[in-house]
This record gives sequence, structure tokens and C-alpha cells, in this order.
Amino acid sequence: MCSMHPTAAAAPQASAATTAIDHVGLSVRDLDAAVVFYTKALGLTEEFRFEVEDQRMRAVVLRAADGYAVELMSRPDSVPSPPASDPNTAVLRQGYGHFCLRVTDLDGLYDRVLAAGASVIVPPGPAPHPDVRFGYLADPEGNLIELIQIREGATL
Repeated sequence: MCSMHPTAAAAPQASAATTAIDHVGLSVRDLDAAVVFYTKALGLTEEFRFEVEDQRMRAVVLRAADGYAVELMSRPDSVPSPPASDPNTAVLRQGYGHFCLRVTDLDGLYDRVLAAGASVIVPPGPAPHPDVRFGYLADPEGNLIELIQIREGATL
């Protein structure tokens, strides 16, 4: 799970060259359907579209009000990776497992993402860290999304 490690507060500061994670990139089968899902589920807004013609790739960058972005990319010759059925299975595969969003209303956003077409993976509940609640969903193409809510006043 992201940002919940008990020693996270004691971690060294990022180097001067790194300020934040800017975006997560996802290769998707149906670009238009993915744009609809992420704008409806997470309230992201379309920032821009672009194409790389010689690669036959189309992409859309969606951005949240707080600055993070999801870049959705699609090529007609892409092939799906087998989706992980849950976060524990995702760890059995090296590479991308899930992306995590810190939220202020876990239950409300979880329900909204479900209503937009996601699937339940782990319902909202207590996380291993006592100051955190979390839940997992899968987007319509099977990509895992973790939502975490940190108790107000916690020092994570």
C-alpha cells in the first residue's frame, strides 16, 4: 500500500531534482471509454490529447484539481497484461501493481468509483497502519486502484 509505511515520516527528503510524482500512465484498450470512466469516477478533467502518428498511439492526459494526472495511452496493436485479481496477487508480478490516491472521504469516493463502472476488489476497511483506512477497486480494464484515507491529525 502506498504512503502508509510507519517510517514514512522519517524518510529522507527528496533530492532537489525531484519535487513530486506528476502522473501515472496507463495503456488502455478503449481510450474513449477510459476517459469517460476516469473523469466520472475521479472527477479528473481533460488537460490535452496528443498522437504519436508513427507509433499509431493516441493519448489523453487527465488532471485532478490537486495536480496529479493520469495519462491514458492506446495503440491498436497493444495486448492486455493479465490483470491481478487483488493487491496480494499483484505483488507476485514484478512491475506495476496499482496506483494509490489519498482521499478525504473513502466511503463516498469508493461508492462513486463503483457507480462509474469499477469492480470491488477490497471493500473500505482498516489498513495495516492504525491511522489508515483503505479500499481497492479495479477500473473497467482491470487496473487496480487503491484509495486511502488517513485519520485527521495523524502524522503520516
